[in-house]
Amino acid sequence: MSPESLQIQASILNSQPAFNLMVEHKAYLDPLEIREDNRKNLEMGEKMLYIKAHSGYAGLITYLPDYGQDHHPWIGLLVIHQQYSRQGIGKTAVHKLEQIFKQQGLPAVRLAVQLENKAGEAFWTANGYVRIRSAMDNHNNEVDVYEKQFK
Repeated sequence: MSPESLQIQASILNSQPAFNLMVEHKAYLDPLEIREDNRKNLEMGEKMLYIKAHSGYAGLITYLPDYGQDHHPWIGLLVIHQQYSRQGIGKTAVHKLEQIFKQQGLPAVRLAVQLENKAGEAFWTANGYVRIRSAMDNHNNEVDVYEKQFK
């Protein structure tokens, strides 16, 4: 929640204005709004990891280790900075997070994708995630819930 951390998050998030429009209903997010979202997410137990590549911050991934309603870990957000997109960085980050879940003996991980996020749907499907149901997210967006089972 440091000013430096908020600036890094704003840089990453605001490099993807179309994604912000889908989720937050506005193209650009203010660091103060990001800080308030972080506060709420931390209270729920969410963890945030920065994704580094080429000596810079390429993205961020958040996850909830144990969502109380279903006791599964949930990936909350995966955003890659526009300048690093389509380089396999997101796929590598997701696979590393999945390894952590597998090492903890967890059977599956879940996430939600906004219905209009066709790129997100394609990414998660290509990485082995299967749609299990529809729901509403905490921004009142219609989403599809995906799950990946670990063998």
